[in-house]
Amino acid sequence: MPTLPDVLAKLSFLTATPAIAGLVITASLIVVIRDWRFSLAALLGQYVLVGLLLTRLIQPEVALTKVLIGALVCVVLYLTARPVGVSGDGVLSPRRPEPVEGSKEGPILEQEAAENGRSPLRAIRGGASLAGFSFRLLAALFVGLAVYSLSKYYSLPKVPSDIGFACYWLASLGLLVLMLTEEPLKAGMGLLTVITGFELFYAALEHSLSVAGFLGIANFLIALAIAYLTPSTALRRSLSRAEPRGSGQGAASGSELTAGERGRC
Repeated sequence: MPTLPDVLAKLSFLTATPAIAGLVITASLIVVIRDWRFSLAALLGQYVLVGLLLTRLIQPEVALTKVLIGALVCVVLYLTARPVGVSGDGVLSPRRPEPVEGSKEGPILEQEAAENGRSPLRAIRGGASLAGFSFRLLAALFVGLAVYSLSKYYSLPKVPSDIGFACYWLASLGLLVLMLTEEPLKAGMGLLTVITGFELFYAALEHSLSVAGFLGIANFLIALAIAYLTPSTALRRSLSRAEPRGSGQGAASGSELTAGERGRC
């Protein structure tokens, strides 16, 4: 059975340009794509690629530990977002339970779905999603140009030039995600990306296991905060959307009751 050094020796060609290109792609996907499944897969790939780069700076065992921590963080985020549905515009919201057969809710939900399918708001949301995608793509391109210039003229100390570019790229794209979204899950991915860029830079300056453990605990705490904020935010948004509908139904029933009372009079 091959040992860890043997595996890393076979994957040594990935620790240079391919890993940097992969980080550029994964961080860009987190910015551009709104679907949490693709973003989470990109975040997992980002942890793996950063682990390959870390083998050039620290011991391979410590780099593997960081990859495992990133994988566990992604598992926590997946278990958090899985019970939460995604609306047509990519916004997280609680999944609506399936109607019980023979209940009155079945025809009502079918009617609402048919109305949503025929609604002109669906086309408007589609156009807004396309415009948002284009804006995020252009923002990522402009930030990429700024990162290239920054890494070229202000290189990081004690860090190879390609890894310095990766640090700048991850930190800048993570900050861009934080600026472009209000979703806790997406913002959490951006914050984890920023911390990953900082870890990649700090690993060249400090090789102690205590620092690596502290940063791992920080990643877990961020994941737990995301796990708390994501369902609560989605539930609050769902309740705020349901209040106008409920008030309208209450007003309609009140008007019917008033008409019935007038008939008795």
